[in-house]
Amino acid sequence: MDIAEILNFVAIESGTKIEKVHPNINITDELGVAGDDFHELIEAYSNKYNVNMDEYLWYFHSGDEGVNIWSFIFKPPWAKVSRIPVTPQMLLNFATKGKWKMVYPEHKVPTNRNDITYSNCLWLVLIIGLFLVAWYT
Repeated sequence: MDIAEILNFVAIESGTKIEKVHPNINITDELGVAGDDFHELIEAYSNKYNVNMDEYLWYFHSGDEGVNIWSFIFKPPWAKVSRIPVTPQMLLNFATKGKWKMVYPEHKVPTNRNDITYSNCLWLVLIIGLFLVAWYT
């Protein structure tokens, strides 16, 4: 495995022309791979190159997909930390080691997602409301 293989992998997974991908490109910011697309790229990477991801902390590298109205009140994990870019060179280094080995800054590990909990409650109330309207009409 070499950098050319990783660059090709990133180009294919991101839907980017290989000419635009270089070893130190920020996959999220410069290639626009974020949210679910970024998570899918990382999952495909870990599977293809057999990289142990036990120490991987997603929220340092990419945010969630879509808009969460409660994130303005309850910060999601990715909004509580400084973003760390992921580059093809990093992917090669970790694949060579067989382990995602990054030293993350000290931080409080999120234990719950109030933004998602409140969003789910809002959806539940809306669904029950629609059911009741349909039931009584």
